Amino acid sequence: MKRNSFWMYLTVGLLAIVFQIPCIARAAEPPQTQPDVPAQYAATAIGQSGSAAGKSFGLTVYVQELTSDGEIEELAATLKHKGPDRLVSLLEDIKDKGRVAPTGSVGTGMRVVRIRPTRDGGQHIVLVTNRPISFPELYNGTRSRDYKFGIVVLNVDKDGKGTGSFAPLCKIKFNKKNELEVEHYGQKPFRLANVYRQK
Repeated sequence: MKRNSFWMYLTVGLLAIVFQIPCIARAAEPPQTQPDVPAQYAATAIGQSGSAAGKSFGLTVYVQELTSDGEIEELAATLKHKGPDRLVSLLEDIKDKGRVAPTGSVGTGMRVVRIRPTRDGGQHIVLVTNRPISFPELYNGTRSRDYKFGIVVLNVDKDGKGTGSFAPLCKIKFNKKNELEVEHYGQKPFRLANVYRQK
């Protein structure tokens, strides 16, 4: 499958925020504030390549609760030492902490939700699931069983408005250099525009 360097490294950086050791990450963060959850965001997903290029659809992102530091450490260790298949199995036993629902779909539960404050008073929100994020267009083409993760990222300001990305089919692994790698299935992630908090 194709890899796009810009988007791959962007998503790697985002996932590094999710799977890094929390106590190390806090040193460079703005002062912690308690995220206001549950929350609901609306966005417009815009295709950037392949058959989805130029196409758009509505997307609703529900943030119900957050993944704890202890859970993140366990998930990161599992991915690093036992690989993505074991991580998939571990995530199966974790209840949904959010949901992503494209228009016309009941949506997909998200097993990992992390929120970090930004220096401008906004939030960086990452949601990860152990299965592809379903939406009608996916069923019209070939899907790979090897791309077992879905990722949604939102970057919003203090008023809950911003941008993001939506990657319904991904591979996640640590390489031999102990670096986190993400590979997207066939195309760039969808760009999320007009993101705003509904409630």
